[in-house]
Amino acid sequence: MKNLYTCDNCIHNPSQYQDIGSKNGFCLQYGQLLTQASLTSCRLFRRKDLPFYLAEEGHQEHTRIFQAIDGVVYYQTKQAINELEKEYRIDRYTKPIEDYYKSSEHKYIYIQNLLESENPKDPIHSIKNACLIRRYIQACSPEYDHPRTHKLLKIFVSYLGEAVNLYPEHFRVDITEKEFISLREIYCKDVILLRFYALEEYGYLLEDENMMSVSDELNAAITASWEDFVLTLQKIAPGVKELVKVKSDPLIIKVAP
Repeated sequence: MKNLYTCDNCIHNPSQYQDIGSKNGFCLQYGQLLTQASLTSCRLFRRKDLPFYLAEEGHQEHTRIFQAIDGVVYYQTKQAINELEKEYRIDRYTKPIEDYYKSSEHKYIYIQNLLESENPKDPIHSIKNACLIRRYIQACSPEYDHPRTHKLLKIFVSYLGEAVNLYPEHFRVDITEKEFISLREIYCKDVILLRFYALEEYGYLLEDENMMSVSDELNAAITASWEDFVLTLQKIAPGVKELVKVKSDPLIIKVAP
């Protein structure tokens, strides 16, 4: 069974999601290349595949287990990883994450540029942007950053109804043609849901129950065909966009990534 508490499923590693994404990940908490993301974790881990507030109990238990450990370690042994970064390749998905980490530019500007320049139909870009939005929402301050957060979210939801195109090369593990056919729809649905989970975390911080439930219809359609799932997506996307558009309440943020 897949371990959902390893780096490949953490929002601080934005270029991977379980078995898809860049060959190597990059941790924005520790500035570290992740060459074995399915085997590692840390005390700052946050799940991609659920909004934080729905996985809070699991996060608390995970933090308890890893609380005395600083840095990225192997999940099972809790031993530190010893990577020689120069030996590993940074690809087109990992490079923007590494640049984001090293950039002295305001993170808001960097995220906005990514949102406005990248292809929303690319599933890895979609995963990355959803993760960066979630991290930014955590970090922004109600005194001065809510207008910026609101603007980023309006750009983010502008392609909310877009489906994604997943190909075998998007998998970071070797798979057969038969495996790809069976996994393609599952991952396409998951990637789209990650966008909605970012909005639900925003709604949680605003204490807005409508925003906290924007994925309900999509989750109900998760077992439907891909065609019916996309129809549901396109049906609900305009209403969710409007919900984001009218939001003006201040965020109350306690934890910064």
